[in-house]
Amino acid sequence: MGRARKVIDMQVGNISKQKKLNRKMQEEKIKIDRDALMAGAPSWLSERAAAEYNRVVREAAAIDMLDNLDMSVLAIYADNYDRYLDAAEYLQKNGQTHEGRGGPVMSPYVKIAESASNQIMKCSTKLGLATTDRLKLIVPEKENKEVNKFLKYV
Repeated sequence: MGRARKVIDMQVGNISKQKKLNRKMQEEKIKIDRDALMAGAPSWLSERAAAEYNRVVREAAAIDMLDNLDMSVLAIYADNYDRYLDAAEYLQKNGQTHEGRGGPVMSPYVKIAESASNQIMKCSTKLGLATTDRLKLIVPEKENKEVNKFLKYV
């Protein structure tokens, strides 16, 4: 299996102008409008989740990375980000265990934090929030090979 394809703006090797232009056009074909994404966070998100949503949209706008189809995944990411912070704050104040009938019992907030962090990692991978993930998001399209012009003489 070959290496993941890089976005043309991040390509540093020798590549012909024609191939560069073709790849740039392929990348532009998969882009969709961003108007709904830029309108702001969904109303059902908490204040802290909405702030994280807007922060990611603002940062991603610099490289034109997200579009309207990413809204639902980004909302799930932001919601779980808020849940994780709530659980982490509770665990810092109250600890990871509490007294039960038979002795110390694991706090349910540990499971909430774990579940939220797993969801954050999955969504951030899909959104390309890490540099390595962004490089994997561009799906290579098979390039048409030129027909050998001397083939007709054989």
